[in-house]
Amino acid sequence: MPKAEPVHADIVCLAPHPDDAELCCGGLLLKARDAGLAVGIVDCTQGEMGTRGSVAQRRREAAAADRVLGTACRVNLGLPDGHLRDDDSLREPLVAALRAMRPRVVLAPHWEDQHPDHATLGRAAESVAFLCGAPKYAPASAKGVASPDRLPYRPELVLYYNNRYGIDPHVVVDVSDVFARKIKLVQCYATQFGPGPKKKGKGKGDPQTKLSSAAFLGFLRAMHGFYGFKIGAAYGEAYCVKGPLPVRGMEALLPESGKK
Repeated sequence: MPKAEPVHADIVCLAPHPDDAELCCGGLLLKARDAGLAVGIVDCTQGEMGTRGSVAQRRREAAAADRVLGTACRVNLGLPDGHLRDDDSLREPLVAALRAMRPRVVLAPHWEDQHPDHATLGRAAESVAFLCGAPKYAPASAKGVASPDRLPYRPELVLYYNNRYGIDPHVVVDVSDVFARKIKLVQCYATQFGPGPKKKGKGKGDPQTKLSSAAFLGFLRAMHGFYGFKIGAAYGEAYCVKGPLPVRGMEALLPESGKK
């Protein structure tokens, strides 16, 4: 099984398939990079069950997206697409990846989602964040997790991201200033979104899906506009949290637009 490179990231997105991080969290990840933070992605599967494209194409598309985003580290766990299970087959490699990257913030799919891989990963994320700090769990990856002079490593926050079905968010991130760049990130996955790469000969194109339809980008803009409107912004990305969200400074409650 592939291992995560030991490169630190401040924020890591857990994605069921290559393209989920960019599609669901691209705005937040771009804003983090603009702020000088390191971002990482853990793809659980290679997307081999996708209606369109191949594993090799998805790999090239992910590499192109990494160049646009400036990803510090990315690992693919190579788990079976469409068959993720909330057990040690998923938890152990996720724990190993997060221990290697040591992010402060983890992004994971909302635990209620139509796609079973998304829902499964969302349910597993809370347990995985806790198990990162249990040195006797998956001891092969536990080096440096705990020491006598500091608390065990665990992510400080897990944010659960919206897919395309809609959630009632606890947090909406204003992504208006990076939304055009997010669209470019999404478009790196040409096999999934839009008509796809041209092929020679008749009858050689991939089947059409809702994601590849001409209407999808319009829907994407509308969805981000809907969440942005809730916070007085042009475009927003929606997230949920479990438990209280800490506020450590007044700037979190008093946005810059309110200054006089």
